[in-house]
Amino acid sequence: MKRTRRRGVLLPAMMAICCLLVIAGCPRRPGSSIRFDEADLRDPEALYLEILGHGEQVRTLQGTARLRLQTKKEKASLDAVIACDRDGRLRFEVLDWLNHVVLLVLFDQNGFLTYSVPDNQYADGPDDPARIQEIIGIPLTAEELAALALGDPFFLSITDPIISVSVDQGALLLDAEQPSLGPRYQVWLDERRRPERMFVIRPYQGRRAVGDLRVDYGRYRRVGSVVFPHRIRVAATASQRVLQVDYERVLLNEALEEGLFEFEPPAGAVRSIQ
Repeated sequence: MKRTRRRGVLLPAMMAICCLLVIAGCPRRPGSSIRFDEADLRDPEALYLEILGHGEQVRTLQGTARLRLQTKKEKASLDAVIACDRDGRLRFEVLDWLNHVVLLVLFDQNGFLTYSVPDNQYADGPDDPARIQEIIGIPLTAEELAALALGDPFFLSITDPIISVSVDQGALLLDAEQPSLGPRYQVWLDERRRPERMFVIRPYQGRRAVGDLRVDYGRYRRVGSVVFPHRIRVAATASQRVLQVDYERVLLNEALEEGLFEFEPPAGAVRSIQ
């Protein structure tokens, strides 16, 4: 296969494919009208395990969505077909206005691959948050990104966390922190004890990052036996990068097609090198 050197092949290429739009405003902060059960304050671990269990209900997802991406200089909207599973694999196809695939993106724990259909060019690389950020704007591994797409609020692995529950402006605030510089979650729950807004603080170069990621959940709908958030908005607070996924039609926990997360660039495809 031919090789060519090209700068800005990932996220800028996605921006060029889609049309510009204005990203929806920030979701509301939970208000004082939200009610909660006093028992939740007495047993924070039970509340944590309940939310953890709900998040782990979804093993596979396939469907259509509108992706909205924002950087400091650009905003864009894309129609996409998405599939992902608990093995840390994610595939999305970006569609044009005729529903033709113009960009294919694959993630798994071995790395990523993007393929531009109009240009017959592809790029690949390791499962590295910095490289994945170039594609979608958010620094996550493939496993973390797939868990986020599956609606799991604890998409960063956390083990034996220290858990507390408090009340913030009438809403339950769940705080789960892994000792020894593990991730910390601050999760505001809605009146049905579902994640509504969350800050994720991760270790960064041996120190704490402040306000690392903000995640907002909304448009909860029942899909089979699962109540699933059809809007997931994640922002890297330090870089003004935003990824918002608005699911339109989804199937949960259905068997995925064999070979769905595999792709071999066609003969003559040009490999782009950064």
